[in-house]
Amino acid sequence: MQFLFSTIFIFLTLLGFSQESFSVYFDTAKYDLTSQESKRLQDWINLNSKSKILSMEGFTDEVGSISYNDTLSLKRVGYIYNQVQKKVTVRADFKTNGFGESKLISENKAENRRVTIYYLSEFQIELEEFIINDFKVQKSLDSLSIKAVDRLNIHPKLALNEIVQKVPEGTLFTLEDIQFHFDSAVLMLNAKEELNKWFVVLNSNPNLKIIVQGHICCIQKDDILLSSKRAKAVMDYLVSKGVEKERIKYIGYGANRPIYRIPEKNGYEALMNRRVEIVIQEK
Repeated sequence: MQFLFSTIFIFLTLLGFSQESFSVYFDTAKYDLTSQESKRLQDWINLNSKSKILSMEGFTDEVGSISYNDTLSLKRVGYIYNQVQKKVTVRADFKTNGFGESKLISENKAENRRVTIYYLSEFQIELEEFIINDFKVQKSLDSLSIKAVDRLNIHPKLALNEIVQKVPEGTLFTLEDIQFHFDSAVLMLNAKEELNKWFVVLNSNPNLKIIVQGHICCIQKDDILLSSKRAKAVMDYLVSKGVEKERIKYIGYGANRPIYRIPEKNGYEALMNRRVEIVIQEK
């Protein structure tokens, strides 16, 4: 879990985001807040009802013994936790730390007597959900030997269902007719017609499991979130038709795996980069 937790923040950092932080401050030797600091904390709670707390860290100034300050820093964290729990979501692997006087950041003692809350904003929570999903699905893909269906010795005039029955696990299909409305994960009508063919395949092969891969085009800055949302939209459509959700996984690669160099030279190259793929995971 700690490795996954670290991976999330590597991705967030690469995408230009970092965890947020908020600090409240204490009087000397106290672990409850003044009325002024209580109001600051309440204001933060009101603004962050949809945020998610990752961790809290407590600190003291250097007045008092080391053991006393270690205990005091933990009491401060405990007090703040009691104030925010059930008001702001706390992550399942939430962590608390009391550092006592070991991490002084200022010559001003008042600035050292604090508890800092680290959290994700509402938008970052949405991103976190997709990052966790993509991390887990990539591990499943890593266990497969991926090969495009057009590289296999399969007769091109066979029906899709016949092809799927003949190919091995790890076979990749590119769905060229899966299109979305501009800058969104809303499927266009022709995309649903194409996906109906895959619904028939999945319905005819109850042991078949697939992984949907989403890609975007046209921008050099990565957008894993959009590509993941599009892959998820494909999954959601098939599930809405009656396919068990457990049989479909999805992952977004953003612009990490273009077929043609970005920026594309023409509309065809953009179309080929802005694609959806299906990998046969299990038969």
